[in-house]
Amino acid sequence: MAGRSIVRGLRLLRIGYREPRLGLLMLDNLVTTLGASFTLLALPFLVMRLSGRALDLGVTAAIEAVPSLCLLLFFPHLLDRLQPLRVLLTCRLLFVASNAMVCVLTFMGMMSIGMIYVTALLGGIVWAVAYPAGRAVFPMYVHRTLVPAGNAVLALISGVATVMLPLLAGSVVLGSQGTQGLSVAFGIDALCVALSIPMLVAVGRRGAIRLPAPQQAPSLDTGGTRIPRRFYAYVLVSSVLVFGPVQVLLPIMLVERNDPRYLLVYVAQFAGIGLASMLSTATHADMRGVIRRIIGCWTVAVSGYVLLFAGTGLATVLPAFFLLAAASNVYGIQSQSWLQMTAASQHIGQEMTWLSAVTLGAVPIAALCTGALVDTLQPAMAAGAIALAILMAIVLSGLRRSVQVRPLA
Repeated sequence: MAGRSIVRGLRLLRIGYREPRLGLLMLDNLVTTLGASFTLLALPFLVMRLSGRALDLGVTAAIEAVPSLCLLLFFPHLLDRLQPLRVLLTCRLLFVASNAMVCVLTFMGMMSIGMIYVTALLGGIVWAVAYPAGRAVFPMYVHRTLVPAGNAVLALISGVATVMLPLLAGSVVLGSQGTQGLSVAFGIDALCVALSIPMLVAVGRRGAIRLPAPQQAPSLDTGGTRIPRRFYAYVLVSSVLVFGPVQVLLPIMLVERNDPRYLLVYVAQFAGIGLASMLSTATHADMRGVIRRIIGCWTVAVSGYVLLFAGTGLATVLPAFFLLAAASNVYGIQSQSWLQMTAASQHIGQEMTWLSAVTLGAVPIAALCTGALVDTLQPAMAAGAIALAILMAIVLSGLRRSVQVRPLA
């Protein structure tokens, strides 16, 4: 079984060699994820060292979410009027400046909770535009038939980066008493983002495969439909209730334990991501099939939270985060691939803005709620409460679907 999974994974990686645009986007994803993994590890430690409150983690994440929600409310068609790749390049330049500023301020010991909130807002403004722009670039520069497999490869690459650098950076972050070690992490993130810019320029030089309606050429693929908003309701529940809490539970557990052995959680997560990438190279053609897969991922996530409720030792923590990572990535690859393949070209920017709002915008809200829940309860009890809430959502979803298909008397 493992041998076949490895062979299948190698076949997926060859896609990048057959399709140069996809290969460049894969390399771009690898470099930026390498840098982001340092920040994802360092930022919670910086917040907890400055305040010691889990709620501040949620507040920081919630501040980052506000610009994404504002973009959806006031400028939902912005990316349909602009070139997403050009927008993404501009955002990358702003990212370099922002991360470099955080690096310098952290090294000089000038960071405070207030400064973190300010930088979170600035970063949130840039990320609110960069996230949907990046998701819109992918189906525009990659052949439609390669989108599901390409997303699976990107998830696998992200998993490798997410595992390797936290393991390498963990000793620096865990071993640093001050903020100098944390400043190095932010600096590496800025450097990685800077290195990714020439890759995006190379993608743009090769030209787009799909273009928004005003720029369409007759030979380009223009298929797609408008996406029912019911789909985004399931994505919103997944972001807020099912997978969002992991963003707070994991760093809190690492900070509380302060044990390098718990960095093995990243290995467990990578194993889950690897399994998900093997299962998600094809996607359902209809929304009902996608929703059934989403509900299945919710069920697996319940098992992960139940394990965290049972105990916080390595014997339960590792399989718990394995299950959560596998479920999260199967859900993410399937839903995103279906959306990218189904959305009409002239509305791809708007649909990616919706996706950004219910993922990027919703996960920090989940982090805020989870931080408050952990401050009120213990992490194990919080995990149990989340599992119960997910079960209720599954039951309500089943009741809703049964009412929809029930024939009239």
